[in-house]
This record gives sequence, structure tokens and C-alpha cells, in this order.
Amino acid sequence: MNTSLVPVFSGELNGRFQQLCDARDLHGFLGVGRDFSNWIKGRIDHFGFDEGEDFSPVSVKRTSFETPDLANQSQSRGGDRRSIDYHLTLDMAKELAMVENNDQGRQVRRYFIAMERQARESRGAAYLTVSQQLAIHRQVPVLLAKLKAETSPAVRQTLHAQLSQHCHLLALPIPPMDSVGRCAAPTLGGQAPTDNHDLFAGGQP
Repeated sequence: MNTSLVPVFSGELNGRFQQLCDARDLHGFLGVGRDFSNWIKGRIDHFGFDEGEDFSPVSVKRTSFETPDLANQSQSRGGDRRSIDYHLTLDMAKELAMVENNDQGRQVRRYFIAMERQARESRGAAYLTVSQQLAIHRQVPVLLAKLKAETSPAVRQTLHAQLSQHCHLLALPIPPMDSVGRCAAPTLGGQAPTDNHDLFAGGQP
């Protein structure tokens, strides 16, 4: 995964810190034919994005060597030119990428999803209290034991999903479902259900 497609940074929006990106960077990567200012304003109006919740406008001073969109700039005393950039939540950025319906949009949308997943995993238990962490920690071996004993594929999937969620919250590795316990299989010629190798029990049945 190319981690430099569109820079992602942490910023405050809607009263909390979250991952953001610059709309101008996204516009450049997507290869949009329209100029930036008309493109972003049109998307905001058409899809009903809310200022302060989905994006935040930022006034940026441009030098004479830069060529910002004339429709998106104002001139102050002394000849300084300022234009409006937009900091976007990754949810808004993913939607903008999706509606472009091109290879770049699909690529950067997957990239944003990966960045969100990476942030969640790296934070781990950062947002949990000590008591919450301990409670979740105690549930991990319980779920492992249930998964090891269970043979119904549907129930095993449910237990493994719960185990995966707990491991994500604690930034723990998630054991593959097939590596824990037994999985009932259709019997053929009187054979018993398959007994998979349990990585978490040193290979004991």
C-alpha cells in the first residue's frame, strides 16, 4: 500500500481530533478536469456536506509563484492573495473519491480505509479506561475456550468475530479461526470431525 498517495494528518473537527486530508491534494491525485474551487464547491453543494462536521475551510496565503484558482481567492490590502483550502474528514474524502468513478478514486479510497484501520490498530486501547481494558482482557481467554470447544461453523464465526473485536481493542494479534479448536465437517465413511492444530494451546487437542 502506497502510504503517500494523499497526505493524512491529525486535526480537530467537530469538537474532536481525527484524521483529515487536504481537499486540494485529493483533487490533484484524482486528476479532476475541473478547477479546484468549482469542483469542491460543487461537490459540497451537490452532496450536502456540512461545514464543521465534514470539512473545515482554511484561508491560505499564496505567493506570486503559485497559481491558485482565481474563483477561490480574495485580495487584501497590499496585494496579498488568499485562497480557501478545505480540510476533509476521511469519510468525506472517501465519498468524493468514490463518485469520481475512476482508477485513482478507487485506489485512494482503499488507501483511506487502510489508513483508518491502521490508526485504530495503532491506538489499540488508548480510549479505554483501565477497568475496561481489564474486563476485555478477561474475556479473551473465555472466547478462546468457547471457540476451541465449539464445532458449529456458524457459532464459531460469531465467536471469532467477537474475539477479533476484543483483540483489535487491545492491539493483540488475531488468531485465525481454523487454528483454534475443532470444526465439524461432513462425515465421510465414518470419519470423525477434523481436529485442527491449536496454536494457542501448544498443539494440544
